[in-house]
Amino acid sequence: MSQEDREPAVNILIAEDDDAAAHLIKTNLMRAGLDAAYLRAKNGEEVLQLLSGGTIPPLDKLVVLLDIRMPKIDGIRVLREMKESPLLRKIPVIMLTTSDRAQEVDECYRIGCNAYLKKQVDYSRFVDSIKKLASFIQSCEIPVIGDWEDGRKS
Repeated sequence: MSQEDREPAVNILIAEDDDAAAHLIKTNLMRAGLDAAYLRAKNGEEVLQLLSGGTIPPLDKLVVLLDIRMPKIDGIRVLREMKESPLLRKIPVIMLTTSDRAQEVDECYRIGCNAYLKKQVDYSRFVDSIKKLASFIQSCEIPVIGDWEDGRKS
């Protein structure tokens, strides 16, 4: 089986309204060697449509990198809707945002995010944090979406 024919280890949904930031995130995850397929949503509404519209193949592993400050529906509301959904709650969500306000960090963890990573302003620190994120994702066991039906393992 050639490299092109095999499935990636994980799918990464980058929920980021800033094109340059989304490009940097994807590029640096790829440079760090993360074996992934990448999807992009430019606002919270797109995230929820993608996830609830069956666009993600049913047996794929998925991690959502979710910005808080997005148009239409903000990342905190997206996180809340995902974690309230029996079909979406098992999807790991990593908040990847410029905000480090204690109130927002606490709220995201209370709702159910799996990790909260502040985007670094300094480019070299940003690249380093994304490299560490890639290593973290590669080290995790990600649930297979198709294994969960109505919130219970099938």
